[in-house]
Amino acid sequence: MNQIIEKAYAKINLGLQITGKRPDGYHLLSMVMQTVSLYDKVGIYRTNDSDEISMDMDFGGRHPEEEITCDGDNLCVKAAKLICGKLPESHGYYMHLVKNIPSAAGMAGGSSDAGAVLRGINRIEGNYFSKEELLSMALELGADVPYCIDGGLALCEGIGEKLTPIEADFDALLLLAKPAEGISTPVAYRYYDDHPDTEHGDITGVIDGIKKNDIFLISENIHNDLENAAKHFCPSISQIEELMLAEGALLSKVTGSGPTVFGIFETDESRRSAAAALRETGLCADVIYANCIKPDYYPPSPIRKGNHIIWN
Repeated sequence: MNQIIEKAYAKINLGLQITGKRPDGYHLLSMVMQTVSLYDKVGIYRTNDSDEISMDMDFGGRHPEEEITCDGDNLCVKAAKLICGKLPESHGYYMHLVKNIPSAAGMAGGSSDAGAVLRGINRIEGNYFSKEELLSMALELGADVPYCIDGGLALCEGIGEKLTPIEADFDALLLLAKPAEGISTPVAYRYYDDHPDTEHGDITGVIDGIKKNDIFLISENIHNDLENAAKHFCPSISQIEELMLAEGALLSKVTGSGPTVFGIFETDESRRSAAAALRETGLCADVIYANCIKPDYYPPSPIRKGNHIIWN
């Protein structure tokens, strides 16, 4: 196999708590992450006549909120170079990325793309690396990337390396609203460091609410420590949240470092009403219907053959 197309799903945060900061500057986190049905597609092609890593991108006529390059600073390129550097035989790779997840949006679009590159190249190379090895490589690329290797519903702790799946059949009708502005994640964290949020939610309470499928228990406990930072750089977030709630959202919250707001709705009718109202305001560059999902990144029943993991 010399080529593959991988899906790279977006995520939302059903809670984000900053629990500390390491000496190297990385923030320690406790987050509940949930994969949603919005995804990018990454076409990955092995080129046997060179060891060059290259890529291009298709935004479908959309204009990204921040400049995204295809050079060595791109997270997909970094992922490809990282995994190829650990293979016994060097190959070149070309990647074609189709972007549907808005950039600088707090939905881990870049991290999910990088995770897709790691999974895809590993498959092309005959599953040379175990999933544990992929997770180790993912952590070298960024805090959200290990979660994006598997996705689903999980508690993520530390700097993203401690992943605990949450066993629950949680589903929700989601509306994602992305303002025109983008927010840089490092900038949001710097603002938090200068203006720490004194209010905190209860991650345990959120997980309990998810397991009980109790949206009101989730609402009572959900909190995003980066929300104040997001609202500082993008004040329209408050208007979007309030409009969603006025149109029937059971809860409305910023995901990640923002500025994307997600709303959870009880009925598709109320979700559509909120979407129409948001589009009329002109506050949003993107208004997207989505659902909670568990990605089928791997077929079931992994089988080990020698040093290789084969997913049948």
